[in-house]
Amino acid sequence: MAEDNPTEAGATPTSHTLDLAAMQSLLDITRRLNAEVDPDAVLGTIVDSLVSIVRADRGFLMLRDDAGLLQFTIARDKKGQPLEEKKFRVSTGVVDEVAASGETRLIDDAASSDAYNARMSIVSLSLRTILCVPLKTQHGVIGVIYVDSNAITRRFTDDDVPLIEAFAAQAAATLERLRMQTMETERDRMAAQLEIAADIQKTFLPSTFPAMDGVTGAVASVAALEVGGDFYDVVALPRGRTGFLVGDVSGKGVPGALFGARLMSDVRYQALLCDDVADTLTDVNDIVAERATRGMFVTMFYGVIDPATGEVEYANAGHLAPIIRKADGSLEEWAEPAGMPLGVMGGQRYTAGRRTLAKGDTLCVLSDGPGDAVGAGGERFGDDRVSQVIADGPGDPAGLIQGLIDEVAEFTGNRPQADDQTLLAVALA
Repeated sequence: MAEDNPTEAGATPTSHTLDLAAMQSLLDITRRLNAEVDPDAVLGTIVDSLVSIVRADRGFLMLRDDAGLLQFTIARDKKGQPLEEKKFRVSTGVVDEVAASGETRLIDDAASSDAYNARMSIVSLSLRTILCVPLKTQHGVIGVIYVDSNAITRRFTDDDVPLIEAFAAQAAATLERLRMQTMETERDRMAAQLEIAADIQKTFLPSTFPAMDGVTGAVASVAALEVGGDFYDVVALPRGRTGFLVGDVSGKGVPGALFGARLMSDVRYQALLCDDVADTLTDVNDIVAERATRGMFVTMFYGVIDPATGEVEYANAGHLAPIIRKADGSLEEWAEPAGMPLGVMGGQRYTAGRRTLAKGDTLCVLSDGPGDAVGAGGERFGDDRVSQVIADGPGDPAGLIQGLIDEVAEFTGNRPQADDQTLLAVALA
């Protein structure tokens, strides 16, 4: 191509004319890049446009992966055809230097250049001229653009450097725009999925304490994330008894919610099958230990109240001990018996305790979220405040739960919290 060889008189326009034409091409390409929304199309446009502007034989675009390593993203020849992987041979020494320094490198007559003579990667490629420019954003060098040619086709000069750097700046801005758009799209997608997950979670967590003969109660849950790892349930059992439970999965968010939902189903099934508190927790533990992944485990309190006698049979798998607010406002904890959390180790035998709830007493089961709630200056709400609020508040389950929720919210100033808050209270009707 005679017009591409500056050694042939009259074959090439003046550098001033060439610069004007190239700048017009750059403006046209910038408009195309700014209008493009498809990432793959943008990558192809970047490489094809650069090859066309500088009239190179080949063009390569390399971007950093999540580990910060440069990876080939797209490679094209001057006809716009993809290059096969076996032809992805470039001077890695030049690429690595540009990526590290953030400076453009122009190498003319590369095979004989003193600075790169020792680099066999260049010699073996028989290259005569190379241009390699970094793609820079405010986050640093995100990749490089590399073009090369032989002397017969095209020889790069210093006049090409401002143009290719201007082009690279536009390309980097476009790639950053697409990255931000992709992140925003992913955030929107995740937000939509979490909203759906939260709605689904509400369907298997009772919104209110179900009506039970001889028993009154209240429940409330405030998730730290859109969906929580805490769970609770109230179960109607044979002979007029009521089962109730509060659990806390070690994982939060969607994994914790899914784990808790499955566990609630297991507890319901085993409670009706065994009709015994200790056997129920023992069997559920074996199920969870066999199924648990990623080291997830569950703390859980499970109790069964008989409204005819006020007797409460209960077992505790590593959960907070329930607090009993007596009719006179005094408090009592049922700390024993206690067992290890569910899923830590199979084959564990849980034992049940038996206590009697008097008329006017309220049994309150909490997750550790209220006590761990953090207010101004990083201060915890604390177990002492939890106990004080329960003692000073109204004795009925609904008033007790709402009072504690309100006090924690006032203490934290409704700041986002790291842990879910779940509260359940039950009393004889």
